Amino acid sequence: RYAASSRASFTTASGKNSPSHICPDPSAHSSDRSRTSLRIPPHAAHKVCSPADAVSLVSRKDTICVSGFVAQGSPDLLLKALADRYEQEYREGVTDGVGDLTLVFGGGPGDWLDRGLNYLARIPNERGDDEQTGGEGSGEDDETIESAPKPMIRRAIGSHYGQVPLLGSLVVDGIISGWTLPMGSISRMIRAQATHAPGHITTVGLGTYVDPTPGVGNGGAANDLALQSPLHSQLVTKLSIGYGPEGDKMKTDYLMYKALPIHVAIIRATTADSSGNLSFEHESLLCDQRIMATAARNSGGVVLAQVKRLCSVGSLPSRQVGIPGAMVDCVVVVDEEDHDEYHPMSYTSRHDPVLSGEIKTPVEDVPKMPLNERKIIARRASMALKPGKVVNLGIGLPEGVASVAGEEDQLDFVTLTTEPGSFGGLPASGRSFGPSANADALVEMNEQFDFYDGGGLDMCFLGAAQVSAKGDVNVSRMSPDRLTGPGGFIDISQSTRNICFLCTFTAKGLDIAFDGKAGNISIVQDGRIKKFVNEVYERTFSGDEAVRRGQKVFYVTERAVFRRTAVHDVLELVEIAPGIDLQRDVLDQMEFVPVISDDLGVMDRRLFKYDKMNIELFGSLRDRVKWHPDGHRIFIDLFGISLATEAEVDWFVRSLDDILQPITKERGAVACVVNYDGFDLRTGLEEKYGEALEKVEQKHYRSVKRYSGKAFRLAKLREKANVQRWDADASFSEFDQNGDGIVTPEELRRGIRKTFGIKLKQAELDSLCRTDITRQNFNDIILECLRTCG
Repeated sequence: RYAASSRASFTTASGKNSPSHICPDPSAHSSDRSRTSLRIPPHAAHKVCSPADAVSLVSRKDTICVSGFVAQGSPDLLLKALADRYEQEYREGVTDGVGDLTLVFGGGPGDWLDRGLNYLARIPNERGDDEQTGGEGSGEDDETIESAPKPMIRRAIGSHYGQVPLLGSLVVDGIISGWTLPMGSISRMIRAQATHAPGHITTVGLGTYVDPTPGVGNGGAANDLALQSPLHSQLVTKLSIGYGPEGDKMKTDYLMYKALPIHVAIIRATTADSSGNLSFEHESLLCDQRIMATAARNSGGVVLAQVKRLCSVGSLPSRQVGIPGAMVDCVVVVDEEDHDEYHPMSYTSRHDPVLSGEIKTPVEDVPKMPLNERKIIARRASMALKPGKVVNLGIGLPEGVASVAGEEDQLDFVTLTTEPGSFGGLPASGRSFGPSANADALVEMNEQFDFYDGGGLDMCFLGAAQVSAKGDVNVSRMSPDRLTGPGGFIDISQSTRNICFLCTFTAKGLDIAFDGKAGNISIVQDGRIKKFVNEVYERTFSGDEAVRRGQKVFYVTERAVFRRTAVHDVLELVEIAPGIDLQRDVLDQMEFVPVISDDLGVMDRRLFKYDKMNIELFGSLRDRVKWHPDGHRIFIDLFGISLATEAEVDWFVRSLDDILQPITKERGAVACVVNYDGFDLRTGLEEKYGEALEKVEQKHYRSVKRYSGKAFRLAKLREKANVQRWDADASFSEFDQNGDGIVTPEELRRGIRKTFGIKLKQAELDSLCRTDITRQNFNDIILECLRTCG
């Protein structure tokens, strides 16, 4: 394969011959044959070739992976060339040509019609007219159907099929075998192959339909062909890892997603030189092109790269090269006149330098949503936003949270992220989902999922198509004839401590009315489809698993708010909208009966009014100063405070002095810890601020330490924990609730949260509970927790 890609003669995408400088024919030097070299000179060993030449390196039964995410960054010219090759070979009667391919993709690119991965779902037509796409029976007899042409894809392992309906229909109709797996796991499966690791090992997927445990899930199989495939039993396997004998309680369950050899990586970049060095300056996302290339290269496969322009060798700065030429076999350059068709930034935009991060544009107001059920849901969900938090917004209803946050002036104080790798800025919405306008940073998709799966997100807002009595959620598949897939939903929902699911209470025909002045809502007509059902069609999120992981889960609708906790094994109704009848509008529209909270609240009337809600995100300065009398220490949180004028500096210093005066008057100078993360002081005010603050320090402080972010929270936690005076013996009985002399993992989780306000992640809990927690080692376990967790 590799030798075949180093061609002496090559063509551009348009098929025109390019200059070829090859050593002279040896026969021309017959007088001195020994001096003739048959080696191609380095300057002629270019990797630029035509699309047809590039895809000629794809062999029968290869496993291929393709870069791109939803509408972003599809290598369409190469995909179309591969489809054209298959069609031509079929018409010519080639029996050993390309075919029986395995396709691996995450957020595989598509335009919801026939481009992107949809090219690979085409079925050739003997007449040479429009291609068949499969999916509909034609009434032909069995013999005709058996001999009918087949697609080049034999099996598809992907995460999201919504934008590739032609490929999805092949799976739904049982023409090819198909699996739907978490996007982050597919991303790391590819990365695992690059290092020849056996697979990606994670807790993501446990308790969902991806879990291969009998009675829980089906290992991600999307049809019967997949279930019957020899690959199925190997693709997702359950492991028990830990200390002690098999079945010991210290063992932890994991899923391993098998790494598959990648024979062909079809990727896209912006610029290449003729040695194959690639850069990505016009791409809106980094869709794992580098790890795909590494996996293919280390599997003995080939890397085919599509770019929009070619530069001379050595002209790309080394720091700008995203993939070195040593990892690339073929480069296909899309002609300028074909950029709109085969190399736009996305299917929704030819090129947007704001989304590619080349420039930042002045921030415009986020369009305000009209007052309807979608805005009510987004408003209620946005009330959970906290300053300084890192957040993921799902597609659909959750996008409204960004709109409401913008309207309420909250966007500058939270960091919004997307699973393909953007940090900060405003995520693009609808079919443009993936990149962010004015992003602060862009990382590779596999790196973003590392951050997510490790608990980096503080909260997430996700959609829900169905919700069960136990709090299970389905977004991946609604019926046998409709295939979507989970995308990044499972990775995000199982790794984030605070989860908010958003959905309307019913669907298909819902009509509501408001009293926009009084703040009431009424149901004119309910939808035909109930969202709260006894059992979901496919379990993409497990309520029981969330309880085991210690997650905080809420379900927000336009008329009611629910939560799932360890206290009840069904959903608990905690809020109801003003004007809503509990029986008629809530309970009668559910297939199960929830627990009704003893403290059932009324949703804030501001949610249903036309006016801005004016949510107080930060509170008062007094709320930000916390005094701990035991250590005579204060903690001052300045996150989000911006001082832009001398008058504001005077206000700040005067207010701080007023707060500290009664404390230091009674107890004397105080030790101070200050969080300066997110604090902003306008240029030119530094001297005035410094002088004024120095007077406060001399008057009230015996010492001062300044931190930012997590360091401040840890300093505050240590004071709250008061570990020097920790009475382990007295506290053991409070943790050991069943009195058996051993603190179970769940008892430790509850006790740590109640005593110290720390919400332990499952991995942290597993680490602390390596052995039984008794009265003898209890103090050491608590100290370890305070040092390493939180």
